[in-house]
Amino acid sequence: MTDSDPAAVATGLPNRYYSNREDFLAEREKIFAPMWVCIGFASNALNPGDVFPIEFMELPLLLVRGSDQNLRVFHNVCRHRGHVLISAPGTVKQSLRCPYHSWTYTLEGNLARTPNIGGVGINEIESLDRSKFGLIEVASAQWHDLVFINLSGDAPPFAEFISPLAQRWEPYWGSEGSSLLRLGESHSRIELELSANWKLAVENYLEAYHLPTVHPALNKVSPLVDHEIYLAEDFAGQLSHCYTLGAGADGHLPVFPAWPKDAYQEAEYPALFPNTLLGLQADHLFVMVVIPLAYNRTLEETRLYCVGDQALSSRFTPLRKAQHTFWREVFAEDIDVVMGMQAGRASPGFDGGVLTPVMDRATAAFHRWAGERLESR
Repeated sequence: MTDSDPAAVATGLPNRYYSNREDFLAEREKIFAPMWVCIGFASNALNPGDVFPIEFMELPLLLVRGSDQNLRVFHNVCRHRGHVLISAPGTVKQSLRCPYHSWTYTLEGNLARTPNIGGVGINEIESLDRSKFGLIEVASAQWHDLVFINLSGDAPPFAEFISPLAQRWEPYWGSEGSSLLRLGESHSRIELELSANWKLAVENYLEAYHLPTVHPALNKVSPLVDHEIYLAEDFAGQLSHCYTLGAGADGHLPVFPAWPKDAYQEAEYPALFPNTLLGLQADHLFVMVVIPLAYNRTLEETRLYCVGDQALSSRFTPLRKAQHTFWREVFAEDIDVVMGMQAGRASPGFDGGVLTPVMDRATAAFHRWAGERLESR
């Protein structure tokens, strides 16, 4: 475990928390279930009937856009025999049908049809009250395009959870920041899968120490010396004081109107614990949702959001393309080092390692945060 003194050299979490299924499932119950955690993007299910299955911590979940336009999250299993309901993203008409015995649910999760349940042609029986066997809904909330869930159902209100980050960012993107975010049809999505534990992806994001070695191109435009660590209760990360607006022959990408002009070089790269990595710049926001698939498999789903409708015009397509290429290359450069750390967790010559009080301060804070939850229950 890490030392409680932030100025001390500390050790990280033991290897066991990276290298076996039992502790991975314990994390699901002790870290993820009691709080609000991000599982993906509302834009994956925009219209009524849109469905989007998600594998999260070995749980099959399902985003469904209802007939009432509301987005819901369900456990993606039929109440009859536990078969997965939806196996691929798409659009259904007005119902969700199990491919095993055709039990059918409304888009709002109510059990609507039970074909042949009482014998051939008998679709109802007295002993089964359909109203009691609808899909199990997971408590969910939406922040901008991000979908958060609370598996236990007893977390404090979502507004309390997100308030510290939202308040921190309001001076930059203003009160209308969310309404200005735009997701382009192109140059806006990055998906990477890693053979590594989810925590290593978060830990790597939290520090800029590796920039000169792993990201030489990024280090030229955003050098290590111009980065600063900041810590909060449920998030931590890097500040950059040398961001350069994406610019070309037609000028720079549109910026948030409220962003102070003398602060265009400022950018923030926090990890919202446990698994949401964000990058806020004057001309765009990126969000990487770190999705734990298994103890040694992680999916990184990233979206790039520009500012306002004008940013989606053909005039700015080259700049958005360049931005997308840049971040994709940066994130891809991290794959080998993250998987290299995973491989090292099998060694008896390592069990926690060294977290230095300067360069690894944010990573140490994350280890303390996770360790307190893993050991407190």
